[in-house]
Amino acid sequence: MPDRLLSNDSIVIVLTEIQLAEGALTHKRFSHAVTTDEKDRYYAYIYRKFNLTPESLKENLDYYNSKPDQMIAIYDKVLENLSKLQAELSLEMKRVEKAKEDSLILIDTTVYVRKTIPEINKDSLDKIILW
Repeated sequence: MPDRLLSNDSIVIVLTEIQLAEGALTHKRFSHAVTTDEKDRYYAYIYRKFNLTPESLKENLDYYNSKPDQMIAIYDKVLENLSKLQAELSLEMKRVEKAKEDSLILIDTTVYVRKTIPEINKDSLDKIILW
């Protein structure tokens, strides 16, 4: 047993953060934007955030890996967390896209027409039938 055993809930949170970091690193690798020390920075952040060392994390992982049923339950929760985050991100992206579309609808396109064809004013635009 490690000197400082993380609770099931804590190890779930730590592993969720690690999976997010690994996902970011994989994405950056595919876009050729990853630097050699980027992984170290991600993990240093995780160690600081959860008051861990690489050794203590390894000890905890070794401990939980020695209990397969418990580790399966832990990873099920990690996957659940990641799925929730993905759903939230997807919802936010849709909200931003909708806001962009709505803002384009609100643009007064007659301003462009009036600037490019000076003799057309707002009153005459109202009379034009657009096909």
